Amino acid sequence: MNKVDLSELHKNILNDALLQLKEILRADTASLFLMDGERQELVLNSILNERKIQFKGIRQRLGEGVAGSVANAGKAVLVKNIKTDPRFRSQRFHHYHTDSFICIPIVTSSGLIGVINISDKGSGEAFTEDDLRVACLTAQLTSHIVEGQRNLAQLKDENQQIKREKAEAKEQQAFLEKFASMGKLAGGIVHEINNPLDAVIRYTNMLIERDLDRSLAHEYLNEIKVGLTRILKITRSLREFSQQLNDNRFQDLVDIHEVLEEALSLFRTHFYGGKVRVQKKYQASLPKVIDKGLCRVFSNIIKNAIDAMAEGGTIVIATVQNEEFIQISFRDSGPGVPKDLQEKIFTPFFTTKPIGQGIGLGLPICFEVIQRYGGRIDVESSPQNGTCFTVCLPLKFAFPAS
Repeated sequence: MNKVDLSELHKNILNDALLQLKEILRADTASLFLMDGERQELVLNSILNERKIQFKGIRQRLGEGVAGSVANAGKAVLVKNIKTDPRFRSQRFHHYHTDSFICIPIVTSSGLIGVINISDKGSGEAFTEDDLRVACLTAQLTSHIVEGQRNLAQLKDENQQIKREKAEAKEQQAFLEKFASMGKLAGGIVHEINNPLDAVIRYTNMLIERDLDRSLAHEYLNEIKVGLTRILKITRSLREFSQQLNDNRFQDLVDIHEVLEEALSLFRTHFYGGKVRVQKKYQASLPKVIDKGLCRVFSNIIKNAIDAMAEGGTIVIATVQNEEFIQISFRDSGPGVPKDLQEKIFTPFFTTKPIGQGIGLGLPICFEVIQRYGGRIDVESSPQNGTCFTVCLPLKFAFPAS
């Protein structure tokens, strides 16, 4: 016989059914035996009676006594008169007040879970076939409820297990992606440094191996200087990128509009008397936010907009707060970014600028900073219609302005 584990919830369901059946059949006594799968015995779990007789904990082997016999056979019995019933005539039942009782097994698809015994009808009469049918239907319904609850609990456990496995898989995937990103970053570093380094080595070898006139030697030295300057810019950008990745400090609360003005001030020469204009569409009042490097984000995006408008144009900066985010958008009137390149712009060392004008780490730094907020940067662009970068900061990092 299978072992069926019952929780306290299942036992409560069985005891509720026992009470209901006692009241429906108008019996003075009702008892519930539960199956002990390990010892293959029935254990009296509860007894409801008017005389307050307590038998809880009594054990009965399968095949012995009324409950044991019913459990072993798996069939309900109706005894109208214990004294004349040949099935139990040899047994003594001193605890019964009347001579009639009903005993029903409770069975699920996993096996026997218990036995309900109903005795001592209040009227003193014998239980009837109708009483037996009611008892059997109640037992069947109870077994279905218990099984349903057990299946539900199993589904919940499996669901929790699936969630744990998904979380572990997600964590592993994040680790692998981070590991892959490190590989790409390392590959990008090697590629970016190799090009100017090759030029430096080539021109240095020419200076060493050839007898050059002064003007040509000077030209080669200038090329070496250009290459070394390029390497210096790359290493500085890498250091800045590394510092941003490893900076987990929570900064002071800042006013977004003040940070925007600070970022704009870095490019004042482009705006005052220059060809680039700035239009500001600020929401009247915004909450303050924790600063995790916003000025660096804003200045990188503004610089990209200025570089994209070599012949001049307009940057429209707008701020707005909705139910989820504080949004800061930067829309330029430049040539736009082709669709096939938009997915690459946050990749380290990817740049559309000519060699020497961009390293390709500005937007990746922006991406990493906004990731610290659990936010995002949306990009909207099409050829000849400009580009709009929208920074979305979750409100959980925002605090009412004092």
